Amino acid sequence: MDGRGRLCKVTRSATEILLRLKIPQNMDGYRRAPPPAAAAASAASVLGDDDLLREIFIRLGFPNCLVRAALVSQRWLLNASDPAFLRRFRERNPPRVLGVCAGYSVRPFKFVPLPQPPELAALSRRAASSCAYAFARGGQRIEHCRNGRLIVESLRKGTFKHSVLAPLLYGEPEAVLPPIPPPRRHPQELTQGSFTQIFLPEDGGREGITLVNLWKVQREVRAEVYVLGAAGWGVPTTAITEIELQYAATFFAKMLPPVHGKVFVVTGFGYTLGLDLATATFVMLQLPAGVRYNYMLSSAEGSGIYLVTVDRFQLSVWLHRMAGDNHGAGGWLLVDTFSVLEACARLAGDSWVPCEYLNVAAVGDNADFVFLDHPSSGVIFYVHLSSRVVKMVYQRTADEHECRSVAVRISPVMTIWPPIFPALNIGHDQEGIVRAVRSLDRR
Repeated sequence: MDGRGRLCKVTRSATEILLRLKIPQNMDGYRRAPPPAAAAASAASVLGDDDLLREIFIRLGFPNCLVRAALVSQRWLLNASDPAFLRRFRERNPPRVLGVCAGYSVRPFKFVPLPQPPELAALSRRAASSCAYAFARGGQRIEHCRNGRLIVESLRKGTFKHSVLAPLLYGEPEAVLPPIPPPRRHPQELTQGSFTQIFLPEDGGREGITLVNLWKVQREVRAEVYVLGAAGWGVPTTAITEIELQYAATFFAKMLPPVHGKVFVVTGFGYTLGLDLATATFVMLQLPAGVRYNYMLSSAEGSGIYLVTVDRFQLSVWLHRMAGDNHGAGGWLLVDTFSVLEACARLAGDSWVPCEYLNVAAVGDNADFVFLDHPSSGVIFYVHLSSRVVKMVYQRTADEHECRSVAVRISPVMTIWPPIFPALNIGHDQEGIVRAVRSLDRR
């Protein structure tokens, strides 16, 4: 089907939805189609009403379908891209997980697709193809994944390089980042833990990529924050910041992805250490009782933070409103808890190995979903938290047997939000519309 055919299909689909809203009936109660002229007039009267048009758009279900509809005309584009409408659309149709990039410290990453409805199948195939090409070059490690983009570390000609990939955007080239500056720590200092990580901005765009150097010396933690600009990393945007820890033996397990402009470090002492990327100031956030290592954080509406943790097979979701300076454990509210043991054992089948341990591998915004790793069985599970639906999404292969004792690294690949609408000069330029549709098909 060519571009014109696809464009007509979008228009016909919208018309069919409208005609189903009110179809006359005969004496026997059977529906009968209105005359062609009456149907066309009815559709035109509704499609000419912006309020009704937006009600149709919001039922399209997926951002890529919304972009297709926006290609019909300038008026449809203006309605589809209206910020107020997009807020409503997102509430009804939140971003979807197309798949995950999964890997281990001893293996390159691979893209694992999740089952998708037909409307998203092409996007999922595009992501799989793009990631397979990128990861085939070897030595890949994903630093951060956000809103359809990935920051990838690769070893090329004996040098580690970092680049930004956009597997969902057709034609966007790989962007190689400048070499990262090493931490400016004194060579005589004995450091007990250090991190150097690069993060995409909260919207997943290419402007505002941030580099964090963080290390610990005795009871002090020091951090440098760089923001990538036109001239490269430059100098740290803030001076080194220091804070005295409560326990000298505090161990830094990992640094979590940013939440509301803060990165948090897992310590294992009942609290997490947060670093505000804008001000380079630290905050200690006490955790709920019993929570130590096995958790992930995600953003909640406003300035709140969700915490998702697993104790054996009991999955719990906590919410902290983060109002004012209240960073104590009393600020946590348990919003949900349930067991996933029965579902996980049933889905894993013969692969199931009775071992009461699950790793929290990744979590979505607003605690929408969580990925759990069961190393003993070599299985990764997806849990949609509000519906409590559990799915098995990956079984490690025979050649990955040695990875069973290694924690898997999971980076969910989401549909892009907000949608990227093509810049069109739509009037009588039908060929321009067709070219835009064809371009969208290749994406």
